[in-house]
Amino acid sequence: MAAARDGLASVSLGSAKKIGLRLVADGRFENLSEACRAGLRRLAEDARVVDRLAALGEEGMASGVDDDFDIDAFVEDSRTSE
Repeated sequence: MAAARDGLASVSLGSAKKIGLRLVADGRFENLSEACRAGLRRLAEDARVVDRLAALGEEGMASGVDDDFDIDAFVEDSRTSE
């Protein structure tokens, strides 16, 4: 019997269930399980983006400070290149 339940989970969605059912009723998803899987995929993608941004931030901090960088000239240049 356990093999028949592989991949199945029982979860309590609380008030989020109403949102999922509305998305199903609107035709965005075939059923509530599909909507939940889409939400989990989105959370996983968001986590990958946050991890990448954190890594880039650490890389930037480790690169040090450019004492010759002129922020005023940079801002002015960015305004004139629009």
